[in-house]
Amino acid sequence: MSSRKSKTARKAKAHGHRPGEGQQLQTADSMTIFWTLCGVTTLIAEVANLAVLSYVWASGEPSMRLESIAMLLLMVAMVTGTISILLIPIVLQQGRNVPKAIVRAILVIGLLPWLAFFVQLGR
Repeated sequence: MSSRKSKTARKAKAHGHRPGEGQQLQTADSMTIFWTLCGVTTLIAEVANLAVLSYVWASGEPSMRLESIAMLLLMVAMVTGTISILLIPIVLQQGRNVPKAIVRAILVIGLLPWLAFFVQLGR
């Protein structure tokens, strides 16, 4: 058994990894992927919300069903946007080399549903 452990330790040392580091890298990758998916989901929900509201405004007829769908999409965007904003420090702390432009884009994307909510609230 001891020779087996020493071989594993030698392999890890030869590849520049410490024991247990692979799990940390996998966790960091998973967190980064989840963060990115939250940002993309937020963007898709925002675009769908805008499309539904544009259709309602273009048709000229108020539709409670379509406005309810638009509000549901906005709520989804608010939840996923909030999650993506809250995950920014965690992803950056994990040592991932994320471009600053992507961090800024996800920050803006995450804040837009809240801005839209308060604008609709003020109407």
